Amino acid sequence: MNVTSGIIFYWIGWIFWVIVTFFMKKGRQRTFYACWILFIILSSSVSIQVSKYQIGLSFIILLIGSIYFHSIAKSLYLLFSAFTISLGYIAILFWERITPVWIFLPRTVLIPLIMTFLIVLLTDSLHDKLAVGLLGLTSGEIFHSIILSSYRLYETIGGLAFLDSFFMMAMFVVFIDSLLKVKAKLYAAVREYKQLLRWKTNQH
Repeated sequence: MNVTSGIIFYWIGWIFWVIVTFFMKKGRQRTFYACWILFIILSSSVSIQVSKYQIGLSFIILLIGSIYFHSIAKSLYLLFSAFTISLGYIAILFWERITPVWIFLPRTVLIPLIMTFLIVLLTDSLHDKLAVGLLGLTSGEIFHSIILSSYRLYETIGGLAFLDSFFMMAMFVVFIDSLLKVKAKLYAAVREYKQLLRWKTNQH
């Protein structure tokens, strides 16, 4: 594992925690998110042995937190989208392992970029984007480790490298969703301004 693994995760994790704690509207949702992110950060260096698999405690907390996004189970389309993200994530990991020459960006940037692109194409709301991304990447990480174990290759499930990719993806998703919302507001403001100009012109 790269010695720098985890740096991106810690930076983005604390940024998310600060935003949620100090800028989100008070309520149970803010408390849940703040505690969830904090527990993920604090448990990142702990792993648990389950049979022949080493599982990061932060990964388990991610999975527990995914219960909050239970609404995804009510939509076959979102489940299919998450399955697509999962397959894409697994394919990239094996492609990276077999032919690393094709990697022209750091994996902590390239993998989240590709996953974000797919997520934005497949989903609409920020809630759905995060839900699909969470379910897709965590399930992909599990299946990838199971496939590797069949070849007697064992890696920590949900280690720091995974957390780097996941939190980078979450940051990209939130950033793009914010840009789209700003764009929509600007478009609405421009359209309203044009209508106002037309109305004033007609008045004269």
